[in-house]
Amino acid sequence: MIPLHRERSAQAISEKFRGAKKKRKDLELLKAYREVLRGGVTKVPFQAAFWKTAKVQLIEESGGKCAYCEANTDVVAHGDVEHYRPKSIYWWLAYTYDNYLYACQICNQSYKGDHFPVGSIQPLAAPVVSAHSTDAELQQLVGLISPDPLAIDIEYTLHRYKQEHEQEKAFLLNPYFDDPQEYFAYQADDLTQEVIIVPAKPIYIQQVKAAENFYGLNRIELKNFRYKIYKIFQVMKHSLNDLKNETLRAEVQQQLQAMQTDKYLFAGMNRYFAAKP
Repeated sequence: MIPLHRERSAQAISEKFRGAKKKRKDLELLKAYREVLRGGVTKVPFQAAFWKTAKVQLIEESGGKCAYCEANTDVVAHGDVEHYRPKSIYWWLAYTYDNYLYACQICNQSYKGDHFPVGSIQPLAAPVVSAHSTDAELQQLVGLISPDPLAIDIEYTLHRYKQEHEQEKAFLLNPYFDDPQEYFAYQADDLTQEVIIVPAKPIYIQQVKAAENFYGLNRIELKNFRYKIYKIFQVMKHSLNDLKNETLRAEVQQQLQAMQTDKYLFAGMNRYFAAKP
């Protein structure tokens, strides 16, 4: 996993996720939840087609890889527009652009699903809605339940959203807000030919356990695949001092740098071992 940057421009983010159209979706969710409280329906209905249009931009931002495991989804599996905070729990974030990232189906569907362990006794607060809330009262909440991805400094600000993310102490990392390099280290085993993710510090054991259980980051296929990339990286890295041919040496250095770029498989792991003696 590597840090991701969200592009905030009108070209990158469709108008359906912002401005007046976002506010209409806010109101739609608020009314739907009121109906749940009234007993009219058992759960908030969502329009899956709505967030699928974010997929192209999210793929670009993650370098064509799963934002969690860094595997290339073009080759092995389709990817999903993933709700970082599950919409089944955080219903008011179902149409929030800042809650989206790109993930492979294995991480998203086979492992994460609706799981979202947190360390805080005060989870992210839902909008205050009751079965008796009037339309006018719900209208007052519009624009205040999640950030607009472009208007990040007004109403429900992005700063507030990030603060509440930190306060909730989610054990599952969000690469748009959390720096995985702070939490994760890598351990290679030449006997088993695996590379596993381990805590960068003992205090981050919960984050690694959550990543194992709900992102599947230490599933056997990933451990083996990472080792293959790790071995290539290490051989090139340790051969540099013995290379006399300057042209070849420059090519190896260039390849080592390329393996640490955002779009390369397991760039987070490669960066970790590049910093090691």
